[in-house]
Amino acid sequence: MYKNLIKSLILIILVCSSMVLTYLIWNFKPQLTNVDTAVVEKKTIGPRFIDNIKNIYMPYQAVSYNEGNIKGTTESRLIMELTNFLSESQIQSAYLIDNNGKFQAKHIGNRFTLFDFTVDIPQTMYVTNILDMNYKSGDRYTFKRLMIDSESRKNVNIYLIGRTKVLKIETDAKSQAFNKLMQTERKSMVDYTSLVTNEFTSSDKMQLYIPQEADNIRAYRYIADRISVKDINDAVLDDQDNIIERDRKESTTYFSNTGIVSVNDSDIYKYNNLSEADSVKAAPREILVKSFKFISSHGGFTDDYRLFDIDDDNRTIDYQMFLGGRPVFNKTGLSNISVIWGKNDQYEYRRGLLSTSVAVPSTQAVEKLPSAERVRYRLASSKEYRFDKITNMLIGYEMKKSADSEIQANLLFEPHWYIEYNNRWLKYEDGRLK
Repeated sequence: MYKNLIKSLILIILVCSSMVLTYLIWNFKPQLTNVDTAVVEKKTIGPRFIDNIKNIYMPYQAVSYNEGNIKGTTESRLIMELTNFLSESQIQSAYLIDNNGKFQAKHIGNRFTLFDFTVDIPQTMYVTNILDMNYKSGDRYTFKRLMIDSESRKNVNIYLIGRTKVLKIETDAKSQAFNKLMQTERKSMVDYTSLVTNEFTSSDKMQLYIPQEADNIRAYRYIADRISVKDINDAVLDDQDNIIERDRKESTTYFSNTGIVSVNDSDIYKYNNLSEADSVKAAPREILVKSFKFISSHGGFTDDYRLFDIDDDNRTIDYQMFLGGRPVFNKTGLSNISVIWGKNDQYEYRRGLLSTSVAVPSTQAVEKLPSAERVRYRLASSKEYRFDKITNMLIGYEMKKSADSEIQANLLFEPHWYIEYNNRWLKYEDGRLK
């Protein structure tokens, strides 16, 4: 009798203890007053980590060549759809082909699709990070044009065409599915024409392809949003409690223990990382993904930006604003974001402080752009320029900022032909390059 009573008593004590312990665990609140370092999340100047790396490294145009009938587009949606189609495939084989700069590929035939870029991009980086294909290679070859062959075999072949090497990739993507997609998308493309400027653009696989007409390109005006300098400083500068601000006649400088920021009257922001000042600057094509992640981490791609240029001498990676699928140019750099990388981190970060906000009606009359043939004729017949030094030609926008006296600054985007001449992008106006 006593034995059963003792067992019951012990059981009751254990149940009560369990209930008390459960209550204490559920209601436990840690004491944080003695934590030495608080977690501080840096501010961003735009949405954090929403950028798609495929958008940032998107070609500026896609061209469909069909037995001499040439169609093309700069529409981002269509180009992204074609890119996604390729990125859903797997590599069956990949190998390098020697190239003398005049890629012929006669076995491909008279039907192919092209992606055109404004800058040489590392082949391995593009295949792995943009096309999402499992490809391992230690080579550093680059390409500026990607050709899609969906005619010579049942599966799609991709050619990444560089000046010295071409990377050929045989995929498991079905040619029939790609051709069906292109047949649908060609309906929304516009007429393109080809241009031969020198020996490297002599074959149909390497010619310059440009819109045939430009008379339907209109101007745009947007209310400008000014990005907060404090928000950028909070995102890129460490030790923010010890920032010293000094105003000068045409600029403002911010000093911290880790970096220096200058903001000039043209709304250009430039940050230099002191810890990387004396280090050897990294080769820009080797850190493209790092530069993307750095800008994206604080919402730095505040508009539609794409990789546009790389300066190997100054080690600069340049991302340029796009509007409606066309590049935006500005003489002071308002439409650019540039990064220089040091040994371990970014050394320099330069960008414009204005972004587009609400579109407003443009009352300014814009002169009708000449046709591609008219531009070609004027440049080819000019004694001032060497036609063989023309390496690209496209329609872009010149961005102009309204007078500072206005209460709300506006950004005007005027269409122009732009010519890549002797490795420089210049605006075409009435037979002249400026």
